[in-house]
Amino acid sequence: MNIGPLALSSALLALLFGVIAALAVAGFLAKRGYGDAGNALYLALGIGLLSARVAYVASWWPQYVQQPASVLNIRDSGFDPIAGALGLVVAALLIGWRRPPLRRPLAAGVTVGIAAWAFAGLVAYKLAATTHPGLPALVVSDLDGHEVPLETLRGQPTVINLWATWCGPCRREMPVLAEAQRAMPRIRFVFADQGESAAAVQHFMQVQRLALENVLIDGNLQLSNHYNARGYPTTLFLDADGRLRDMHMGELSRATLAERLQRIAPPATPTPR
Repeated sequence: MNIGPLALSSALLALLFGVIAALAVAGFLAKRGYGDAGNALYLALGIGLLSARVAYVASWWPQYVQQPASVLNIRDSGFDPIAGALGLVVAALLIGWRRPPLRRPLAAGVTVGIAAWAFAGLVAYKLAATTHPGLPALVVSDLDGHEVPLETLRGQPTVINLWATWCGPCRREMPVLAEAQRAMPRIRFVFADQGESAAAVQHFMQVQRLALENVLIDGNLQLSNHYNARGYPTTLFLDADGRLRDMHMGELSRATLAERLQRIAPPATPTPR
């Protein structure tokens, strides 16, 4: 969703929906004589978000240790929702234990907020799954000008990175994706430049000394329009049948990339004895 130049992910919108629902319940109860739990909800939410981030970083520490600064980059969407919900509930219980007048409005706000967040997240997931079930019947070109039908990408788990040379976050994440392309041959990585010429992309790769495979030119922004991508970089994660399994808007850290790849990676082949 876009608000002016600001692009918001479905996960963030679901969280905002839950926060608004929780505050609405707390405000409703405050007008009816219960304690005002608004500030307590903000505190519990902050503790929940911190718990979600810490748990996520701990789960993917081998990747974060290679990019220590990325631990502070919360824009990579690296949060553990279960740990966040547990942190929120525990914080609410502790606040309610210390401040008895807030117990009922705080419990009501947290319950409604979590339910609203889960409902909005489920709706967003279902909409994404039904809106873009598979690879579109579109044709783009490679750096040599040859036509490439996107449907030929079926048969192997595929990551499609929508990017542009002028995009700062695209430039920053490109080495991480290039490294993954070399290290994971069982997953196909495709770099689909949006709206630029092959000459501009080739010049960029030469200057940056990037050795990338499967670089495509989508001069008419067909992929951006099909997948409703309104910000760059946007990375699409598709299974071997070409179905969209995940979509990440914004710069990928090594940790968030590893997590998304785990969802589409083919099962490991047993080693012969």
